[in-house]
Amino acid sequence: MKHSDWLRLQVEGEKLCALLRQHNYQCLKQPRRLSWKIHKDGYSHLLTWLPAPVSDWGLLPNDTTPARSILWHLIQSTLNIIRGRELTNQPIPSSVDLTRPWAIVRLLPNAQRYTIARFYNRQDAQDYLRVLNRFIPNAEFELLFDVSPKGEI
Repeated sequence: MKHSDWLRLQVEGEKLCALLRQHNYQCLKQPRRLSWKIHKDGYSHLLTWLPAPVSDWGLLPNDTTPARSILWHLIQSTLNIIRGRELTNQPIPSSVDLTRPWAIVRLLPNAQRYTIARFYNRQDAQDYLRVLNRFIPNAEFELLFDVSPKGEI
């Protein structure tokens, strides 16, 4: 990643946290990472930049709690404003690209999983898995071949 991209993303993350602080969230910047810990009412999440092939902000853990849904909607609307996009009230489709059957998932507590990325072939997925294990050694990742019609992993 270019340094100019890093600086742009850091400013974008700080703008996100500034808005979240206005909504009574506590944001704590993680050192030397494009990550912020976000706390409110006993709920804790990690806002982090997910590198290529995802290349977008992610909110971990990826669960279905109402607190996460509210926070994610707030983050998405703020990103649309920052990036100058029009806001739409239509939900973002969560369809899975079945042409990319190889998936890397992060194993979370309580048998939960978060899909990190999807790939066309196994070699690309294994290469990316090695990078993830190098840069996030404490996390558990799995490589899966998923051809389920609904994309459920």
